[in-house]
Amino acid sequence: MDAIRKKMQSLKMETDTMIARANTLETEAAEGNKTADKFDCEIRDLNKKISMVESKYDETFETLVKVGSREEDKDKQLHIIEGGEWYNESKNAFYSKMKSNDERMTSLKTNMNDEMSLEELDKDHKEARHMAEDSDKKFDEISRRLGIMEEELKRSLERAALAEKMIDKLELDLRVVGENMKTLEVAEEKALNREEKYKDQIRNLIDRLKTADSRAEYGEMNITKLNHRIDDIEDEIVREKLKIKKVSDDLSDTFDDMLTRY
Repeated sequence: MDAIRKKMQSLKMETDTMIARANTLETEAAEGNKTADKFDCEIRDLNKKISMVESKYDETFETLVKVGSREEDKDKQLHIIEGGEWYNESKNAFYSKMKSNDERMTSLKTNMNDEMSLEELDKDHKEARHMAEDSDKKFDEISRRLGIMEEELKRSLERAALAEKMIDKLELDLRVVGENMKTLEVAEEKALNREEKYKDQIRNLIDRLKTADSRAEYGEMNITKLNHRIDDIEDEIVREKLKIKKVSDDLSDTFDDMLTRY
């Protein structure tokens, strides 16, 4: 009986230990699930950040392309302006004509009788001066426009340099985000592996607990049978004692009768 009770207590202690271990593993599994959920949230946040970085990268790249296109247009215009040799030729022609007219005026001044030629020469001289002044105005306007275009080109180059720096920074941020993504993916994979391991341990403990419950139930059935058997044996012992007492009483009476007769 003591051995059976000790065995039952041992089974009960083992069952309690298994239950406590199963509860601990369930808690750890729940914490693992929370950690995995946290990693999922961080991954979603990183995906959003990557999308924003990629969007900013595309916008910056489009801006850089537009700036480059504008620079090409300005370069073409500048090339056209710088290639305007017609202006220089016209200006040289005007000054040459003015010089020729001056020479003609000097020559004709010696001959005051030819008033008609002098008037024509003066007219040509005024026309040449007017054309020269007009050319100077055009040259000044072209110079002013060229200065404005140079300033715009300078600002465009500065914006392009700034855009390149922004692109470099965005690429660096993208690499950092990619590395963080890889780290989180590895951590998530480890968490999933731990969760599967905990689930296997929990299933194993549940199976062992069921086995222990079956053994405990079988032990309780055996104890019940043994208790019934013990009760039967005790009842049989009582009956045997009564029989022995009756036999003893009969022997005592018989012995007394024999003593009385003799």
